[in-house]
Amino acid sequence: MTRLFKLWFIGLILTSAFVVLSFHWFDRPIALWIYEIFGEHPTPTQVVDRIFSIPRMTAIVFAMYGLIAIMGRRFSKLETAVAVCTMSSLATLVIKDQLKFVFGRTWPDTWRPGITSFVHDNVYGFNFFHAGKAFESFPSGHAATAAALLSVVWFLFPHLRVICAIGVVAADIGLVAVNQHFLGDVVAGSFLGVSTGLFTIALWRASELEAQIAKVAISDERR
Repeated sequence: MTRLFKLWFIGLILTSAFVVLSFHWFDRPIALWIYEIFGEHPTPTQVVDRIFSIPRMTAIVFAMYGLIAIMGRRFSKLETAVAVCTMSSLATLVIKDQLKFVFGRTWPDTWRPGITSFVHDNVYGFNFFHAGKAFESFPSGHAATAAALLSVVWFLFPHLRVICAIGVVAADIGLVAVNQHFLGDVVAGSFLGVSTGLFTIALWRASELEAQIAKVAISDERR
């Protein structure tokens, strides 16, 4: 096992432990405290999602880059980063939807009609393998997507790592601050996004290595 895998596995254990602790000790007090301060209001993510659909825009960018690639265009490092970001983001969107169904967690606050929540309905907990919009709080999709994009930038552009870390933390704080998600939701979502970004980069680099090996093998055969 590589050192990177060991670090990821430790991160998985620590994230799982924090989610359990947050579920029992932090999530409810934070949700009530935020509701007492700000009350009920439309969350910014609802407004953004109406205008700017992350899945739709990511799919469009992915298709555009795919077409450019099969036309024979070589990508710069920045263009490669954008392409890898779209793959990481799309994978994250698929995985988080499956995890939402598996865990079936209810929301901290009601953000649209028909959504049960802890603040309004005193409904709290995980309902495993339970489908429906009322049971999709965990993990946070917005936190996961932000982390998926920024983790790719983290790996490809080391000089931007501080900005990436600030971006992930800011997204998590913002989602909790508007009662869009519990604390445990955003921590789990961020870990999911970082994991997907890491996996995407690892697969990309593995394919690059395979291509280099193939070139060396062909060169040796010609000799």
